[in-house]
Amino acid sequence: MARLKPVAGLAVAGGLALAAGGAFAAGPWPGLARSVTAADGAVRYRAARAGAFTVVSAVRAADGRRIWSGRVRGAFGIPAVTLSGSAGGLSADGRVLVLAQPPSYEEPRSVTRFVVVPTRRPRAVRTIAVPGDFGFDALSPDAQTLYLIEHRSLAEAAYAVRAYDLRRGLLLPGAIVDRREASETMRGFPIARATGPDGTWVYTLYTRPDATAFVHALDTRGRTAVCVDLPWRPGDDAWKAELRLADGATQLLVRLRGETVARIDTRTLEVLPRP
Repeated sequence: MARLKPVAGLAVAGGLALAAGGAFAAGPWPGLARSVTAADGAVRYRAARAGAFTVVSAVRAADGRRIWSGRVRGAFGIPAVTLSGSAGGLSADGRVLVLAQPPSYEEPRSVTRFVVVPTRRPRAVRTIAVPGDFGFDALSPDAQTLYLIEHRSLAEAAYAVRAYDLRRGLLLPGAIVDRREASETMRGFPIARATGPDGTWVYTLYTRPDATAFVHALDTRGRTAVCVDLPWRPGDDAWKAELRLADGATQLLVRLRGETVARIDTRTLEVLPRP
């Protein structure tokens, strides 16, 4: 088990102890983000390399005041979940932060490690090792299920969504697939993300070369997924697209340059006619 070690000279504030479709898609590794902010906007978490260690810190978003800080051995960072750098790694309630290793573009890893930090008990940090080459995808609201992207081939840039049981420390067998199209492998580039109000549903917009876009809708509680094909063929500026929840989170809007180009009913996961 890793230990998040205190950084010399840094105080701990607030009394916190400092301590150590088919639901397949293919595309590049989004890499790492600079920071991730809690859903309520109050706390921002950062991870930065410092020699053989990674310094992890929590700061107040309002004024940048440090809440706690420590270090863990090895190279880790805040995982990005889109090519535009949208940050992930934090549970919906802000209690658990997952750090990922930097991506490798040369060859698949034989083992991938993640650091799991309980943000209210940062000394209880632990490192998990997963056989194979993986990237972060999402966390369930109770932070008991970690969703990972399994990179199966650099030549084809193919990957699958997998579930890791954090309570048992176990990678669950099989991929998380759309049961309607379980044999289909879909390829795309993750460019936008939106998360439902309680963190149960995670929506990721993918584009595909010479094809229409689709939304990967992941039920993080039920460990299921649906891929929703869109009647929209992105152009060169597809990376500027946004996902936005509307009408009490009953609609998911795909927007580009201020225009809604597609709408999804989040209750049925069906594409709605454009207004």
